[in-house]
Amino acid sequence: MGKVEKITIKLAMLFIGLSLLFPARVLAAEKNEINEITEKKQIIFLLDASKSMQGDGQWIEAADSACMIASALPKEYEVALLVYNTEIVYEEDFGNINQKTRHALETVELQGYTTPAVALETAADMFNSAAADKRVVFISDGEISLRDQSETETAIRQFENMVDQIAEQGIKIDMFAIPNDKTENEVSYGTKVTSGEQYTVGENQTIEEITAKYLFQTLQIEKIELGEAVSGEGNMTVDLQDTYMQNAKILLVSGENIEDFHVAGQCESLNMLQGNKFAVAELENPLERQITMDYSLENRGNVHTYLIKEYFLKADMEKSYTSEEGTFTLKVNVVNHQEKPVLDSETLKDSISVLINGKEASYRVENGTAMVPYQTDETAKVNVEIAIQPSGNVVHYIKTADTVELTVPVVEEEPDYTVLWIVIISLCAVVLLLSVLYERKKQKKTMVRRVPLS
Repeated sequence: MGKVEKITIKLAMLFIGLSLLFPARVLAAEKNEINEITEKKQIIFLLDASKSMQGDGQWIEAADSACMIASALPKEYEVALLVYNTEIVYEEDFGNINQKTRHALETVELQGYTTPAVALETAADMFNSAAADKRVVFISDGEISLRDQSETETAIRQFENMVDQIAEQGIKIDMFAIPNDKTENEVSYGTKVTSGEQYTVGENQTIEEITAKYLFQTLQIEKIELGEAVSGEGNMTVDLQDTYMQNAKILLVSGENIEDFHVAGQCESLNMLQGNKFAVAELENPLERQITMDYSLENRGNVHTYLIKEYFLKADMEKSYTSEEGTFTLKVNVVNHQEKPVLDSETLKDSISVLINGKEASYRVENGTAMVPYQTDETAKVNVEIAIQPSGNVVHYIKTADTVELTVPVVEEEPDYTVLWIVIISLCAVVLLLSVLYERKKQKKTMVRRVPLS
């Protein structure tokens, strides 16, 4: 075999390999499109690592608070973290907060003075300008201090200037304030200027309770409360109701240190993050409805347990027309991130409504598709919308509404062939009559010829 032929064969094999690979990549891109969130929300936690945060376990509670929220938030949120005193001493970029982060925060050395303007300036540069919601969360006792009064006053002015810049960028500053009788809360200026939320530890609420309140009230994350107990240990079976969600999170918040926390269930992957007084288990693509959870505490105490489920849904609309009945059928197919028809779910289908031009329409389900009858005598465009009652679940929709054009077929009138048939029949009769007359005439001539001459 010649050199040219060998090169040709290799090129052909390479082309075939690429042609097989390309459709697979396209298919993967189409599959991932359904759980792509267009509007991201970003939160950056700023943890005060000054020496004043050392007492009564305040620093560990601050670390717990930031890590708990980062691990419990749905995928529409991106969370980063900065630890500061007079400079940034530890940093985690968006999406990198995990168990390793929680361990690293325990080793942070609290020291010296604090200038929050440094952290705020760094945070401002980290935000994506396209993010739909941008928040900074200070966990601090509110102190701004340097070696002498002059430097402290300069640091306060720098912070206030940075807050004003942050406000112009539409960034909110929230704060978990840890009381400090020795110093004034200078950081609270940021929440006032940006209309942020400020929670104070000790006002009949622990930092764990504040963290849960921030998650479920301020950020309005949907959840299902699994229960509240006063105990030293416990176990339960959790019913997920279906297996159509992309992830299910079990969140345990305790007033006492958690020694052990376990969640077991069939899923594609299980991710855990545990602090001193919280634990989160995330089950990616659960494969069964029933999962089990057990825990034990260092001391008997209050325990709150929550379930956070996250769905990614997409709707497709089609139409058909039945000429015998003169009725359109709108076919609405709602699928999850794995292309599984959601209307096949006994628990989900009752929470899904189909609205046509803003009015709820009745439908029947056939093979996982909603069949919606619609009667119209003329061509029209109708707006078809999908609505769902989340019932404590986080639901993302890629497509919620569409305009469907209904074209009524033009029915042509049957032509009246009566006159034509009369003409044809008449012509046939005339032709037949002429034929008969012609034959008779022909017969007469023949007879005349046969008569003998006398």
